[in-house]
Amino acid sequence: MRKTTLFIAALIALPAALDAQASRYPSFQPTRIAEREYNFGLADFDGGTALVAQWREGLGNPRLQFSGDVGIADGNGDSGLIIGGSLHYQLTTASQDMPFDMVLGGGLGLTMFENSNLLRLPFGVAVGHRFPLEGNFAISPFVHPRLSYDRVSVDGGGSASETNLDLDIGASFELNAQMQIRLAATLGDGNAVGFSFAWTPRGLR
Repeated sequence: MRKTTLFIAALIALPAALDAQASRYPSFQPTRIAEREYNFGLADFDGGTALVAQWREGLGNPRLQFSGDVGIADGNGDSGLIIGGSLHYQLTTASQDMPFDMVLGGGLGLTMFENSNLLRLPFGVAVGHRFPLEGNFAISPFVHPRLSYDRVSVDGGGSASETNLDLDIGASFELNAQMQIRLAATLGDGNAVGFSFAWTPRGLR
C-alpha cells in the first residue's frame, strides 16, 4: 500500500521512471527489472540522431538493477560521445490487485561534443503491462514519463540549465525468452522516435 501511494504521488507530480539518458533519445526502459540485458538502439531526436548500447544488470536484489549507456550522437553536423548510468527499482509487478508493472529510477547522462557538453539528470517511472500471445510471443505496451534537469555548457560561451518533461510511449515485442524488439516515441520538451533490439543471455530469467 505504501509503495502504491508513493507511486501515485510521484505520477501526479510527474517525476516518473528513470534511466540514464544523455541525449534525448527514448529510454527503452522495460517495465520489469532485468537480471541481465544488452540493448542496442537507434533514435532520431530533435536536432540529430543517436546510436546507443545499453547494459542492464541485476544487483543481487531481484528488485534492483544498474543500467549503463554508451553511444554516439550526431547533431547539427557535430558528433558527440554519450555516457550514462542509472539505478532502477521494481515498485510493483502486475497482479490481480495491481494490474501494472512499474519501475522507478533516476540517473545521470553526459553527451560530449567538440565545443559543448549536455548533462542530463532524469528521474521517473516506467508503467506497463505484459500480454502473452501465442507461442513464445508477448507484447508489453508502456508509458515512461520523467523529469530531467538539463545543463548545456559551451566552450567559451558559458552555460544554461532548465528542467524538462519527457514522455515515452511505446511497446516491447518479445520474440522469445532471449530476444525483444522495442519501439518508442518521446513527446514533451524534446521529441524523438526510436527502435531497439534487446538480448538476454540464455539461462537468465
